[in-house]
Amino acid sequence: MTLYSPISFLILFLMVTILSACGKQDVQDNMTDSEPEPELMPDQESWNSEIILTSGGKKIALIKAGHMAKFENKSIILMDEGVEIDFYDDEENHTSHLKSDRGEINERLRDLKAIGNVVVVSDSGETLFTEELLWKNKMQKIISEVDVMIATGTDTLYGIGFESDVGLTSWTIKKPRGKTTRLIGKDDEI
Repeated sequence: MTLYSPISFLILFLMVTILSACGKQDVQDNMTDSEPEPELMPDQESWNSEIILTSGGKKIALIKAGHMAKFENKSIILMDEGVEIDFYDDEENHTSHLKSDRGEINERLRDLKAIGNVVVVSDSGETLFTEELLWKNKMQKIISEVDVMIATGTDTLYGIGFESDVGLTSWTIKKPRGKTTRLIGKDDEI
């Protein structure tokens, strides 16, 4: 009959406990990798797609993205890979073109959010640069609450916060700074 010392038994117990814990963690890691949470999975995905937004039967925006993922439970469409949006006025005339790294469409409100290296070029010649821009469908306005730069034919203005129509013809820049020749006919700093 073989008797085990208490130390041998303790060592054996610790080894079994450690090996058991490692095995459980590996199984948990594999489950996480192979079975994502259902709320994180999109209901639909598409690549190189277009969405046309209309109001009263008239085209107001044409949205293109390299990849779109639709989440029904959140009523959003996430876009990545080359987001481009063309905006149109009430007569369906093209007014501006937006590019960004990624974006989001709120399907319930029909609002658009552009994120990362956002550039809006209007057909009238103004160019807006920012990191985040929200297009409010109901107001037909683009809004930014972060740093912006707008370049016109003669001026470059900077600020924190911005609001405009989609054609960049009537805009307000909040907390402005920069140089302009429009104030009193010579270069004045804001």
